[in-house]
Amino acid sequence: MTHESPHDKAADAVHEGRPVEAQYVRGGRGGVRILTLLIVSLAAVAILLLGMWFVSQGGFASTNANTGAQAVDAQAFKDAPATPPAQ
Repeated sequence: MTHESPHDKAADAVHEGRPVEAQYVRGGRGGVRILTLLIVSLAAVAILLLGMWFVSQGGFASTNANTGAQAVDAQAFKDAPATPPAQ
């Protein structure tokens, strides 16, 4: 009984002009390792983004203290002529 590798079976099929079975030409094996890596990396990204948001939350809130509710802001539009919108 000889043991042929998947590569040998695929190579024989190619040399003989036969179609190669899909199980011999798949690029990678399915497995839990890839899924685990994706889940761990997604969790790490979520934690990092939430951490950055919590750290910078106060900084972004104080960036523009002028919210436009002051009378000085409204005075700029007080004497402006009312023009109809362009059609």
